[in-house]
Order: sequence, then C-alpha cells, then structure tokens
Amino acid sequence: MAPLALRTQLLIATVLIVFTLTGAILLIVRHTVSTEIQKQVHDGTQESVRTFENMQQQRELQLSRAAEMLADLPPLKAMMTTGHAPTIQDGSERFWKLSGSDLFVLAKPNRQVVALHVNNPHWSTAASQREVDRSLDAGEGATWWYDNGLLYWVFLRPITSGSGPTTEPLGLLAIGYQVDAKVAEQLAAVTGGQIALATGDKVIASTLPSADEAQFQNLLESAGLGNREHPELTLQTDHYASASVMLHEAPPSSIRCYVLMPLAPVDSFLRRLNRTIFIFGAAAVLLAGLLFGFVARTITKPLDNLVAGVRALATGDFHYSITPRGSSEVFELGTAFAQMRGQLQASQQQRIEAERIAALAMAASSISHDLRHYLATVVANAEFLYEADDLHMDRKEIYEEIKTASNQMTDLIDSLRELASQRSSILPVPANLTQVVRQAIEAIHSKPEFRNLTISLSAVEELPGVFDPKKLERVLFNLLLNACEATPQAKPAIAVSVRQTDKAFEIRVADNGPGVPEAIRNTLFDPFVSFGKPNGTGLGLAIVSKIVHDHAGTVSVESSSSQGTVVLIKLPRIEQTALAHPQTTIA
Repeated sequence: MAPLALRTQLLIATVLIVFTLTGAILLIVRHTVSTEIQKQVHDGTQESVRTFENMQQQRELQLSRAAEMLADLPPLKAMMTTGHAPTIQDGSERFWKLSGSDLFVLAKPNRQVVALHVNNPHWSTAASQREVDRSLDAGEGATWWYDNGLLYWVFLRPITSGSGPTTEPLGLLAIGYQVDAKVAEQLAAVTGGQIALATGDKVIASTLPSADEAQFQNLLESAGLGNREHPELTLQTDHYASASVMLHEAPPSSIRCYVLMPLAPVDSFLRRLNRTIFIFGAAAVLLAGLLFGFVARTITKPLDNLVAGVRALATGDFHYSITPRGSSEVFELGTAFAQMRGQLQASQQQRIEAERIAALAMAASSISHDLRHYLATVVANAEFLYEADDLHMDRKEIYEEIKTASNQMTDLIDSLRELASQRSSILPVPANLTQVVRQAIEAIHSKPEFRNLTISLSAVEELPGVFDPKKLERVLFNLLLNACEATPQAKPAIAVSVRQTDKAFEIRVADNGPGVPEAIRNTLFDPFVSFGKPNGTGLGLAIVSKIVHDHAGTVSVESSSSQGTVVLIKLPRIEQTALAHPQTTIA
C-alpha cells in the first residue's frame, strides 16, 4: 500500500487527536450518567423489596389475628369436643367461610387431621397431615406449606378449653392463604415491577409473560440466581434488574421472592444518550477535519509538484518538469531533487549496461563450459575410437558415447534457440493429454539409470485438447527428469496426476526429494538457475516455463518442503470436451 500524503497524515493525526479528546469527554459523561441511572435502578429495586416485605408483614399480622380469633370461638371449641371427624368436617365449613382463608385445617390433639377445606382440590388431606406434623415438630406458629406446585402461607393456633391449670387441649387450627398468580399480581402492583415466587429452582407463580417465565425458569435451574447480587436479566420480551428476598429457608423447601424491575425505559434513554453522543462526536470530528484540511492544503500545496516529480521518477520518467516554489526549504529540496534525477538517469544507464554485460558473460561462461565438456568427451572418445584395435576397446560403445555427447550439444543449442525466440513456436493440434503424459514417462524409462524407477500416473483414459504434443511432452520430460534426479535412491516416489476443470487442465508432478531451497524458489524457472546437479545447465525449467506460457498456461511450485515438491501446470482448455471415465493409476 502506498504511503499516505503528508497532508493526509496531518489530517488523520489531527482527527485522531480531536476524536480521542472528544470521545474521552463524551465517554466520561456517558459513564457518569449511566452510573447514576444504575444507582437509581438499584435503589428502586431495593425499595420494591422493602415494600414487599412490609406488605408481607401486614398480611401475616392479619392472618395471625384471624387465627387467634377463630381458635377462641366457643362454637368451634364445642365442635372439637365431639371428636367425631365427619361432624367436625361438616361443621367447620362455616368457620372456613368466616375466616375468608384459602386453607382451613382442624386436627385433634394427637395431630390427626379431621377437617380440611381448601380452595384448590389438588391439595390433599395427606399433604395437610404431613405439613401439620412437620410444623409441630419444628415448633412453628407461622410457616409455608408446599406440595405439588401449591404454596400456602399458614398460621397455626392451638384450640384449648379452660384456663390456667385446668387448660385442656382440644385440637389445632391452621388457616392460610394460597400464594399464586393473583397474589403475585397484587405484589407487583405494590412494588411497581414484576414478581416471581419460587421454591428451590421451580417457579410457583409470577406476573411475567409466559415466554419470559419459561426463560426465567431455565435461568433458575442453570444460573443460581438466588446466590447473585442484583443481576441484570435479559429475557425474551424485556430487560430486567432483579433482586430477591428469602421468605422461608426451613426444609423441605425454601421460598424466595424475586422482584424484577423492567429496564426498557432505562435502555431507551441510554440509546438516546448514545445516539446524541455519537452525533455530537461525529460532528466535532468532521468540523475539525474540514478546518484542518483547509489549513493543511495551504501549508502542503508547494509540495504537490515535488511529489508529482518523485512519482514520475518512480515510473522511469526522467523528463517530468518540476517548478520549485514555496518556502526556502521546499525550493532547495526541489533543486536538489532535479540534480539527483540527472545523476540517477546517468547511473541507471551505466547499471543497465553493466547488467547486460554481466548477463552475457554468465551465459557465455555457462554455455562455453558445457560445450567444452561435451567437445572434450567427443575428442577423447574419437581418440579411443582411432586406437580401439590397439587398446582392445569396443567401437560400438565408444560410438555411443560420441553420439550421446553430440546429442547433448544439440539439445543445449536447441534450448538456447528456444529461449532466444521471442514468439511462440508451438503448433497446436487436437491430441490426448493422457497419452502425452504416458509418452513422457516412457521417455524417462528409456534412460538406463531410470529404467526400473516407478512413476505412478493418475488420470482418466481420454483427455482431449488442443496443444502441441511434442513440446508438451518435452515439458513433462524435463519435470520428470528433475523429479527423478531429486528423489532418494533408497525409496523414490514420483507421481503424476492429471485432472480437468471447466476451464483448464491441471497437471501435477510430485516427488519425495529434499525440496526446493527457499533462496531459488522464486527464480526456479529463470535461465541458468540450477541446484543439486553438478552438470546442470539451468535451462530445463526455463524451457518448461516458455513452452507453458506459449500455451497461455502457468507453471509454479505448488508446495515444497523436506518431504517433497509438487509442481503444478495449468493449461487452458481450448476445446472443452470431457469424457466421464473413472480415474486409473498406472505405474
């Protein structure tokens, strides 16, 4: 990415400073307001809890007085003296209606429940008997009775006759009211929020919407809300600040009341505050940017012409005219740049000439070395051929050595001609790509040193296309030859895979050699680049690159490591013909 202009850098720096300062001030304001709002919400929640506790105490006082009054009624005492359960059950209904309670229980002195009147038929006599025994064992005068999702706040009073030493127990009276959704609604009206009553991790009654109640039930089961101090809860329909108060901690079930204050008004105010802060901050930054942009343009305008000259020089234009102006420092800088540009132009001409001579020297040195090597082989074997009879040497073997050296010289000269050609020398014809790959593998196997080397091929039987089969065979031969020379002799592994896509053929040549050094990986396909081959000319992969590019394709090292190298060739599909045959692996 190109570096930013000086004007832009100054503008960005100023905007960042203004943004940071403005943002810090606004964030401090927002934090202060938010803290105050949270404090108000917390205080409001605590006030709701205290209001609920006061209301609870008033109801307890009312119920306790009603229980004492009923326990002292002579008709009730007279009825209890009969000890006959059906009589007591029938006769106690009028006392239940008189009390106005949701639960009315009478028990004998031996704790046996003989009368039960309840507004919910799901509350059983067995549950009443169990709770009477538990409450008396615990010595509780006011307690919570819970069974199967039903919760009652109950007061117990003994029924006695006589006074002083002659006091005789006649039984036990228990009256209570059910804690249900109606009670929760009354509490919610007093506290100004939502109410949820729970025993353990089960919601008994609440004023929450059904969706929020189900989600709150899940939170009770998983999050342990009773152990957290005023958490904020985000339920399906609203966002709440919650607090709780323990109503009853004794076994078998603890009773807790949760007060949930809706935070929708608070959230709405904070959103408005955030929006105002954002708009104000953005306006401040924009105004600062516009003002500084005007100032920066006046200061940096004299540098624009000099920057344009530098850019022109970077593209190789040594004749771009610049006009130094502005302050004395900028004028001196422009003059120095003009002098430097002239010196760079002269230096570049000298460098280009030196590089051309060095490239010619390197090419001449490499070619002369290889030609001398081949010519020395020819001369030496010619002398052996001349004296073959005296030396008792095989003329045919000597002839083959001379022929091999001559072919190598011819290949070297052909490679140079191929690289020197500036235009494409391929003759595209319809051909089968798979067959071309097989022919290249067979050419490798024709070399004695690679005759027993296994080369696996993965390709469909027919891959028709339009290309120069002879030139493409040479490409594959050069790549396979490099792969064979790079693989270890102990366990060589060379594989060729050919596949087709909608627009191209992909040929991969893989080996398990030591990999291509990082130093030459980017110049691997340049002329005279060779590694690990004492007699390598560095032309084989350069020929590969030229032929592939003549086909409008690409060649690259797809991957290379100490475990091996994969070379990828991509050739465009001029004739899009695809036959659906399963792949076969040919060794």
